[in-house]
Amino acid sequence: MTSTPGPIPEAQAEVETAPPAFRFQVQPEFHGIPLGVGTDEAAFDAQMAAFARDYWGGQEEREPLRALTAALYGTNSQHLASEGAVYSAMGVFPVGGGADGTEPPARVSRCTLLVSVQDLDNPDPVLAAAGIAETLARGKDSGDVLPVRLPAGPAVVHLSGTRMVWELPDGGQERFAIRIEVWLPFPDENRVLLMSLSTADVQDLYMYQAILADIADTVAFGEVEEARKEEVLLVPSTPTPNPFG
Repeated sequence: MTSTPGPIPEAQAEVETAPPAFRFQVQPEFHGIPLGVGTDEAAFDAQMAAFARDYWGGQEEREPLRALTAALYGTNSQHLASEGAVYSAMGVFPVGGGADGTEPPARVSRCTLLVSVQDLDNPDPVLAAAGIAETLARGKDSGDVLPVRLPAGPAVVHLSGTRMVWELPDGGQERFAIRIEVWLPFPDENRVLLMSLSTADVQDLYMYQAILADIADTVAFGEVEEARKEEVLLVPSTPTPNPFG
């Protein structure tokens, strides 16, 4: 994976799980979706209500839309958390326009980012990465599989595409989506960190490859220096800023 020039802004986000910890940073264009990890039902409902309010705004006539959004995203978030997800976010990236910000972007590109932790039956990260690469390459929809070396250790990049077809009264409609994954085994235990970025804006593939590469380069396992412990938690405990205008 190739990376865009320049570092990700400092202290954008980080996560810490049960020991050993892991942390990473994301670009400010990502807006976290609550997963309810470590919160009770009432607190999770409040987080989803805040997310829906940010999504649709506070107009009274949009309350049915806010309620539906909170319910749908809430159900999906609970399912993702039960499957090992530790972070979920929507990315909203402006494309085109003036480099100095004097001209508005030509369009907006969107993606989703999901980070999860999965069990693995091999504590050796080198052997684990090799096994993951072989398994993915032999899969039904193998796509492109590339072993890489990240600052945090050996990893595997997996790129695949999906074709979606709808039968409508006026004819069929199809749309394509891409999914970029980074599989990064933990250094000394039977777990693997999976970062998955998905988008229907397939024309922006190279941009999203670079975006995920930059995130993957910031992953750090284990203890970190005291200065970084003051950074913002990746799983938000407060309402996210409005990314939807």
